[in-house]
Amino acid sequence: MDGASSCGIAWVTGDNQDPSVAWVVSMWVAPTHRRRGVGRLLINTIVTWARDRAIRTLKLMVTSNNDPAICFYQRLGFKATGNTEPYPNDPMLVENEMSRRLT
Repeated sequence: MDGASSCGIAWVTGDNQDPSVAWVVSMWVAPTHRRRGVGRLLINTIVTWARDRAIRTLKLMVTSNNDPAICFYQRLGFKATGNTEPYPNDPMLVENEMSRRLT
């Protein structure tokens, strides 16, 4: 929050089949707060949450045409896994899976 305004949100959930994995399902930073460290703060908070629960890997899906998000996640240690699937809201787009191992 920035005063009474939302500047970013993130949603993470555990994997239903593997308790050592969690998924970053959704993340958004207000355009007015981008490139100000809000996204990094959200991911760092998720990493702390995950480590407290003995989660060893974070995963996420990002559309292949979202280069700024892909670069952002790469800077934070996420790597493409090679797994892809059609984007549910537009089957003409592809989602790429990315993951980050936690230590």
